[in-house]
Amino acid sequence: ESQHCVPCIWNSESDLTPTGELNPGPNPRNIQMTTLLKRPMPEPSKISPTAKLVAYWRQFSDVPFAQEVAKLVHADQVFKDFQEKTSTPSGETNWFAPIIEARYKSMAHAIRRQNIKQVLELASGVSLRGLAMTTDPEMIYVETDLPEISREKKQIALKIQQLHHIPDRSNLFYREVNVLHSKDLEAAIEPFFENRPIAIIHEGLFQYLSMEEKAIAAAHIRSLLKRFGGVWMTPDLNTKEDIEKRWQYSEPMRQLTENIKRVTQRDFSEAAFQNEAEIRTFFQSLGFDLTSSPQVDANLRLSSIQRLQLPVEETQALADHLKIWILTLKAS
Repeated sequence: ESQHCVPCIWNSESDLTPTGELNPGPNPRNIQMTTLLKRPMPEPSKISPTAKLVAYWRQFSDVPFAQEVAKLVHADQVFKDFQEKTSTPSGETNWFAPIIEARYKSMAHAIRRQNIKQVLELASGVSLRGLAMTTDPEMIYVETDLPEISREKKQIALKIQQLHHIPDRSNLFYREVNVLHSKDLEAAIEPFFENRPIAIIHEGLFQYLSMEEKAIAAAHIRSLLKRFGGVWMTPDLNTKEDIEKRWQYSEPMRQLTENIKRVTQRDFSEAAFQNEAEIRTFFQSLGFDLTSSPQVDANLRLSSIQRLQLPVEETQALADHLKIWILTLKAS
């Protein structure tokens, strides 16, 4: 039996208060869930430095603003800091750049395929996808993250707008959000029209959340989709095999992963699903239907492979197994 038992004991968003706490009551599911949630969870802000680590790899691509962002956040130094106490030469992890590039580009393509013009991005880091996508005046884009990284990101975006002579966008918003707090999400959706569907997206968030935290975040997302309609899309639903293929692909990457674990106090492998069957069971139990599609297809060009002169076949093979998961509400 799976160790990830949250869906077995908690199947209703009514078990949560507006702040994401469990409602009191005699329901035995609540008692068990409360016991699970008393496990000490690391401070979420410890994850924030990884946004700048991702910016390091993203700079080797043609993703909009990637080079400027990397310079502004001193991504090279952040990478060196994460390498501390390892023997990892910087070039030994270059193969991860196409994976980060594929993740970014496939999410942008997925939004366009859905033809949804209201996007809520959770834990958006410093990708500045909102600045890139709001060139479409019909798009309403809300970028969210924890307070410290959100404030820094706004300053970065302002500098890049000045550099490229981009005027302020009335359709782009930045909000401070902890995905485990529904009141934060309520404030974030204020710019949206309720009679139009929303796309809720994130990349590089759920890998860090425990199963209990995943369940809480999913309940909050489900509540938003019930209100607006739309879709939840993410590449973040990893299995333990995924972790082995990517983060522990090589000894240098394994060493770097250990340092990420030390800094964030989060363990990718421990937080991962056992297999895809468990992914489906988990989210179906929380009220979602889900499908997956490849991140990389014939229309997606990975510029970082050529820029870094990586072995094409080997790198492409790593990228080919990447997926985007698309979740919608179960029909009632």
